[in-house]
Amino acid sequence: MKSTLEINLFEYRDYRKFLCDYYDYAKKNRRGFSFRLFSFKAGFASPNFLKRVMEGDRSLTPESIEKCIIALGLNKQEAEFFRYLVDYTQAGDQEKNQFLSKMVRSRKVAEISPLEKDRYEYYSSWYHPVVRELVVSNYYDGTPASLSVLIRPSLTESQVEKSIELLVRLGFIKKRGKGYCQSSSLVTTGAESLEASLMHYHQNLLKLSHDLLPQIKPAERDVSALTLGIAKGRLPIIKKKVQEFRMEILKLVADDLNPEEVVLLNIQLLPVTQKIGTNVLAKHH
Repeated sequence: MKSTLEINLFEYRDYRKFLCDYYDYAKKNRRGFSFRLFSFKAGFASPNFLKRVMEGDRSLTPESIEKCIIALGLNKQEAEFFRYLVDYTQAGDQEKNQFLSKMVRSRKVAEISPLEKDRYEYYSSWYHPVVRELVVSNYYDGTPASLSVLIRPSLTESQVEKSIELLVRLGFIKKRGKGYCQSSSLVTTGAESLEASLMHYHQNLLKLSHDLLPQIKPAERDVSALTLGIAKGRLPIIKKKVQEFRMEILKLVADDLNPEEVVLLNIQLLPVTQKIGTNVLAKHH
């Protein structure tokens, strides 16, 4: 869902201040906007509910938070951040840190950059994302050699050097002191893409996994597969679950600004039959 907000929710640390700024902007720029209209859209009985919240006379409950999310027109990521923002604002001193951490992670996920078509060169080789993660770590001493020895399969110093140049040119990293920092901590291609360059990238990752699998000890990897017989219409539900899982992993590592290792997580969901009308028992491998 596309955001309908004209102000950046993720910059706020107090939901009352956000609501005040939201009201001021909407009042000036939306014809007919009022406290009464907001209450009507949210489903509040009191026409001045928003005003009382803004002034601190009322606090938001879990139920009223959800109503405000609807009236504000927040998308999924904004809604998540808004819930944490309310919790943070209304929490006691001992609880604020945990909600602040959740807000920071939520904001980082919201800033994930889906690759534009002119940036698909980033995925022209499997190792560009790996170099992007390592070049901001403490392992990088300013020389390509410090990274080439860490990556497997091994890269030449020239490959690392050219990869860094590409990352700078595409805006994925920028110079900071003697090293680099990432312009955005998380990058994704989006849920799915059939562009030729990305298809080639995924094929390269499958080959890389094939080559690395026998070299890595079981304790250092996790490999599993499922062969499933599914009912008609189940595939979109499974795809959505996979996409949600990917986002959860991104949230989990959002705070790892100084990586100590880089891992590859491949996820494939592929039909191995033509469409059939019968279900088959799931087989676990």
